Amino acid sequence: METSSFSSKRYVLSIVNHKGGVGKTTTAVNLSACLGQRGSRVLLVDLDPQGNAGLFLGCQDDGQDLLQAIQRTTALPVHPTKVPGVDLVPSGPRLSEAWHRFSSALGKELLQRCLLYTEGHWDWVIIDCPPSLGVLTLTALYSSHGVLLPVEATILAVTGLVQMIAAINEVAKEYGGERPKLEAIVPCRVHPRRNIHWVILDKLEKDYPGKIAPSIRENVSVAESPFYGKSVINYAPSSHGAEDYRAVTEWLVKQDR
Repeated sequence: METSSFSSKRYVLSIVNHKGGVGKTTTAVNLSACLGQRGSRVLLVDLDPQGNAGLFLGCQDDGQDLLQAIQRTTALPVHPTKVPGVDLVPSGPRLSEAWHRFSSALGKELLQRCLLYTEGHWDWVIIDCPPSLGVLTLTALYSSHGVLLPVEATILAVTGLVQMIAAINEVAKEYGGERPKLEAIVPCRVHPRRNIHWVILDKLEKDYPGKIAPSIRENVSVAESPFYGKSVINYAPSSHGAEDYRAVTEWLVKQDR
């Protein structure tokens, strides 16, 4: 198979959490934008049938082209965006048919093969996964070098990390433990004035030393930016949200790989 269009130098990072509403898509879009701002070339793959990453960037799609690419194991449909350095593979409701058409065993390597055929010069491939542990998330994990887990600063959310990390480890076993690796846990919607949040952050650092990225504070600009089809660094570049996502990006770039 010809692989020159997708070399191993491009780092594939899946943004994963089996629960919705934890800041997964927000993190995928803003991380991509921050990497682009630093001068990296980024391919943002929206693998969630809700298509929110595309909508976030002003691109509405039904997901048919992405579904066909996965079915036929062909190049992914890549669209330019207005975000400097960022290209997008949009999704939509038609992609939900993948749940019915592919078993976990059959579907696990499909995205990886599609990426091999997708021509482009990207330093990072960021995959926004659906809020589940189904076949779409599984195929993303099999294609990834690393995984980033956004998590709300609540006890229940932190407890739920165990299931996600177990899934990552199961996939890694098939690669001899080399990949995908847990790259980062990003605490989202943190309120610094709430003592319980500091307790939770301390627990995370204790349980997952060296894996806890800078926190994303609760910020109105982060919530507003999707309405305007922009990342927070483009919508409100001086906001706390933009500052926090830049800090996460710098932390992530500096990690050993």
